[in-house]
Amino acid sequence: MQKLTMCGYSCELCKAYAPNIKKLDQREMLSKMWMKYYELDIKPEDIYCEGCRCERENAKRIDDDCPVRKCVVMNGLEHCGYCDKYPCNTFSEREGLSCQSAKENSEFLQDEYDEFLLAFDNKTRLDDFVKDNLRTNSTGL
Repeated sequence: MQKLTMCGYSCELCKAYAPNIKKLDQREMLSKMWMKYYELDIKPEDIYCEGCRCERENAKRIDDDCPVRKCVVMNGLEHCGYCDKYPCNTFSEREGLSCQSAKENSEFLQDEYDEFLLAFDNKTRLDDFVKDNLRTNSTGL
């Protein structure tokens, strides 16, 4: 499984993640997708994230006050999928858009979802993680 953010987003897939911006800057389109699907009005030049795991004091993140990050750090967890309370109200504050939910948008296009929003489908990703861990723990593998 890819390395996940504390809430289950995928930095590897995220167009806001600093290393991905350096490879190919797609913040203009990401800004449009965030507006279209999340109604977030963030200018492309303000989209830049070094990741919630970056420990530098002045690390740049999209949301410096993320309640999920605070909770995961406080509880000494790797991510929400390791928490007995998952999914909780704190997680739901940062629950991303599943493909099924995105399809409810009348302007939905599968390609743009896959390219720009799949990184934020944390609920599906963490549900799979929890399910796999339960199966592994119950079989002893």
